[in-house]
Amino acid sequence: MPTPVEYTVDANVILRFVLGDDAHLSGKAEAVFRAMEAGEVTLACDPVNLAEAVWVLSSYYKASCEDIAEALLPLLKTSGFHLPERDRYVRALELYGQGLLRFGDACACATAMAACQGRLVSFDRKLARVPGIERTEAVT
Repeated sequence: MPTPVEYTVDANVILRFVLGDDAHLSGKAEAVFRAMEAGEVTLACDPVNLAEAVWVLSSYYKASCEDIAEALLPLLKTSGFHLPERDRYVRALELYGQGLLRFGDACACATAMAACQGRLVSFDRKLARVPGIERTEAVT
């Protein structure tokens, strides 16, 4: 089998794929993801584009945290979907899907867990309730 061609995927393609709300563009997005699943292409996604997709789904489409995580986690876990530090963003979406955090907070917690043994400097007191997080407001 030939080596898959790598493309970068934009948030709008992800959105059309998960929403299926535009017959023409959603059909094109579905074809892109079918090609990825078939191993014909790989899709690189910048974490900012992932965050944009989460933000649009939550703000404009009023999707719940749970529904957003349910829609996006399968994509992130697909071998042909390349996301820097994939495990960190999978964990962030899992935390976000529990409805406890905004996505940015979930990313900060996932980073603290992956890189800092759970230590997090934040003024947001609710983050102390996240299992595995040791929140502090000062480092001295």
